[in-house]
Amino acid sequence: MPMARDMYPDPEVRRNRGYLGFDSSALPPRDRQDRHQLRYELDLNSWNLRIWGVAASGFLTDSYNLFASNVILATISFVYFPNDKWCGLVINIFTLLGSVCGQLSFGYLADKYGRTKLYGIELILVIVSTIGVATSSYGFNDMNFLALFTWWRFVMGVGIGAEYPLSAVITSEWASTSSRATMLASVFLMQPVGQALAQLVGVWVLLGRDNMYHLQELQCGINKLNEDACKQIIDGVWRIVIGSGAVPAVLAIVFRFFLYDCGLYTLEVKNKPGNAFRDTQRVYGAPPTSHGVPLGSPNGSRPYSPHPMPVQFSAEDLRNFFIRDKNWYYLLGTAVTWFFLDVSFYGFSLDNRGTLSDLWATTERMPLNESLPCWDLQNGASAVPDWKKTGLPSWQTDNTQPCNTIYDTLLEQAKQYLLTVSIASIAGSACAIFFSNRFRRREWLTTSFLLLACLFVITGGVYYGVNHKTGAPATVVLVAICHFVFNFGANTLTFIIPAEIFPTAYRCTCHGISAAAGKIGSIVAVLIVYGINSGYSSSTRQGLIFLLFASFMAFGAIYSWAYLPDLQRVVVDEVNGTRRLETRSLEDLGEGCEKALREGQVFTVREKLAEMKRVGRRRLGSITSSQR
Repeated sequence: MPMARDMYPDPEVRRNRGYLGFDSSALPPRDRQDRHQLRYELDLNSWNLRIWGVAASGFLTDSYNLFASNVILATISFVYFPNDKWCGLVINIFTLLGSVCGQLSFGYLADKYGRTKLYGIELILVIVSTIGVATSSYGFNDMNFLALFTWWRFVMGVGIGAEYPLSAVITSEWASTSSRATMLASVFLMQPVGQALAQLVGVWVLLGRDNMYHLQELQCGINKLNEDACKQIIDGVWRIVIGSGAVPAVLAIVFRFFLYDCGLYTLEVKNKPGNAFRDTQRVYGAPPTSHGVPLGSPNGSRPYSPHPMPVQFSAEDLRNFFIRDKNWYYLLGTAVTWFFLDVSFYGFSLDNRGTLSDLWATTERMPLNESLPCWDLQNGASAVPDWKKTGLPSWQTDNTQPCNTIYDTLLEQAKQYLLTVSIASIAGSACAIFFSNRFRRREWLTTSFLLLACLFVITGGVYYGVNHKTGAPATVVLVAICHFVFNFGANTLTFIIPAEIFPTAYRCTCHGISAAAGKIGSIVAVLIVYGINSGYSSSTRQGLIFLLFASFMAFGAIYSWAYLPDLQRVVVDEVNGTRRLETRSLEDLGEGCEKALREGQVFTVREKLAEMKRVGRRRLGSITSSQR
């Protein structure tokens, strides 16, 4: 039915509605009533498989493609630049820079034009860039490889980054209040699953190539007679690993184009209540009862209300939201905590082949001399004597086993990653799903940062005592525990909380800014690790990295404690008097920092410390009076 022209007499009303205020006063009474009905309909449902499947499949794809660098960089180094270690750094930095661009741009666009109008475009970018990466050269002698490969990894990074705000916010808005945290944690579970999947696909491809071409017999990497044949075979490994990342993306993209914007966005921002109810009922079905609240008409619309409307992304609305109502506190809290988290997390998760080899080593570095069994191969074809002058090639990350071929190295790296990182991370994410509504999420975020700071200090101290000795597995176990705590706490929660605490009009934008701050932190981490490994010659330099990253975790604890609100409230059962945690609705949390301040919450380090002093004095006074 065509809409009557006089229903929207002013072009102003076609603009998106912005921040509703700390009391939602910018929302007309009828729209508030409709929003209450929408929340009722959403909260009738629990964990939704359809929404989770659409979001999780894309997040799995992006995690696979991002962390596939741990698999492919060794093979690429072997084929294209065996003597240059900086090339892997360039590839990782441009991938992460692309992620920053994707998070910022798609976060803004999703708030302005709608979540589902952008949802799917980022997967198209991933699919196209995957094809571009896999076809970056015409063979291992192509001199244009690095530029083309880096460009396509940057484009892929844009698609990967876009997935963060889109998947998080769509999941958050479509979920019921009680299942919101568990659904978001379930989506984030796909990050460690994607990491593990990349390693497993790499092993599968490597074993297949060995079965076809007898890689072990060729002694690839240490036998110069087979150098060209080995490079042609290994060149196919990384292409298949990268190309495989497009498969889940193709499967996921079909469902994304048939998903609708959540009714909360359509009502609050687009000001279309009829569409909001219609799309909600398309996903969840009609509610069994109207709950005594008039149901918005799915097929029609009502005349525009003359109620003053804040305009989204206008200078006045941004000033009111960030400055007047102090919501920059929230953004500072989510962005800085994500930054500090990713400095440490990506320092141990992205291209950490050399780090893991060093942690697993139980002997000292093997000298390159005639005592090595690979020093003098048949016909004098060994490449190892040359390494005495040039150093170990960039693909060879274990200096305690210089006779390992590229085949041995890739298998060893996969085993170390799966046992040290992947299993612990998946277990941590599974625990986060189970406990997400059983802990106070903001307090658990702070606690997990403090735990990680302590664990890093302990791990660094243990490393200094047992590195390259028979006790080295103790460090490996501690690093695995660190990854468990990462995903049980801070790594998952920095993804969840920005999708909960911001208003609908700016939720994607603020989540994108927070995620981009995290990726900037990951760039800092990659540069720190590369700088220490390149400029600090001590064999115990990894211990310094542990201690350094502990300080970042401590700062993360401070900012999460001082600048983030409570996402849950304690509710006392009137019947039996038991206390339980109740998650606040998105509408409640979206009213922002000013409302939290009026409820008695305290923000900033200075105010938090002052509050602690006041509480301490009151407790001391009560103890003194009771003793009298």
